[in-house]
Amino acid sequence: MSSPPSPAHSKSRHPLISVIAIALGSFSVVVAEFVPVGALPQISSGLGVGEGTAGLLVTLPAVVGAIAAPAATVLMRHLDRRLAIIGLTALIAISCGLSAVAPDFTTMLLSRLLLGLSIGGVWATSVSAAARLVPARIVHTASSIVFGAIAVGSVVSVPSSSLIAAHLSWQATFAGAAAVAVLAVLVQIVVIPKIPAADRVTMAHFRPLLRSLPANIILLVVFLSVFAQFSGYTFIVPYLQDVTLLSAGAASGLLLGYGALTIVGNFGGGALLGRSIRGTVATTLVISVAGFLALSAGGTVTALVCVGLALWGLSWGNLPVAEQHWLYAFGQNKFSPEAVNATFTSVVQAAVAAGSLLSGVAVNAAGIRSSAILGTVASGIACLIALVFMVASARRITKPEPGVGVGVAEAAVPEEKRVAAVD
Repeated sequence: MSSPPSPAHSKSRHPLISVIAIALGSFSVVVAEFVPVGALPQISSGLGVGEGTAGLLVTLPAVVGAIAAPAATVLMRHLDRRLAIIGLTALIAISCGLSAVAPDFTTMLLSRLLLGLSIGGVWATSVSAAARLVPARIVHTASSIVFGAIAVGSVVSVPSSSLIAAHLSWQATFAGAAAVAVLAVLVQIVVIPKIPAADRVTMAHFRPLLRSLPANIILLVVFLSVFAQFSGYTFIVPYLQDVTLLSAGAASGLLLGYGALTIVGNFGGGALLGRSIRGTVATTLVISVAGFLALSAGGTVTALVCVGLALWGLSWGNLPVAEQHWLYAFGQNKFSPEAVNATFTSVVQAAVAAGSLLSGVAVNAAGIRSSAILGTVASGIACLIALVFMVASARRITKPEPGVGVGVAEAAVPEEKRVAAVD
């Protein structure tokens, strides 16, 4: 899915610095999206709502982001990507600033709605814009930097917001997220060059993707695996404190370790993708299931919970990258790159919303531990569907049939030649 060098590249003297500036915006949106996870107990008591209800602060922006991703891709098709990225990052700062001073839960939800608009746009444009800033030979480096920033954001957001909320206030966590976004905007204004829109997407570009059976199966696996992640992750702080009976400091320490392992998984898994996309996806999903099983079964057994978090962190660090490459490999030269990116983003955000919402319902009905159990079940189903689909795809490659859907012909190409650049 690579594209020829764009005019943007020739205008950037230091393209990797520009990529880092885009990555900083991605980092800030992840921090802003998941700050409530670490401060959930304090937000719940401070605004007078249950912890399950407070989980809506993760659900709402994800719902809006799922809608905004394809809409933003179409609406911004004529807009310079530099202006789009700067404007969307500024919207993060505004949302977090409003959250920091929100007097009640309703106002907080409205501020999070604004964040959802930014989430959809940032996720749908950042990776492809970064890829267009660099020569074709290092497109993978550019996309890895952006995904790495997302991984680091998930590392920093929850444990840091947990510590800040415990020692200062939950309002301070949002103020800190706003400051990160403001810094990102300033850096982007200085170093990002013009990035003219290259793939001018209309709604028609989404139809081939949505009509492809292989693509839809992969998107179902993406949905279930992300659903599993945020079923457990939205309530991980209450789980560690109320079920495993850890102190706030100990819980934050474990989450920092979890976050560090997501970074290891991100870059280690990226290296494995060049060898086998399907093998990397399958291995990552199996590790994810093992991590969820250990976490949900662990409960008060701290050692087992630690093992679960370690496996979970390693798998999640690589899973979004691996699944996106899997989707690109099946759709190479068949689908619009930005349509694929926007659809992937939309499915991810829909899964974040569904996972946090349904786990919130489960928590309110059956207690905190139910969130980890729900994640375990969804992760297991995702792994099963993926493995069955891979076996079926391998058989079709051996015996091709006329009229098979998009992806079978692509799968016949050696995988190392189908690892796709993001734009």
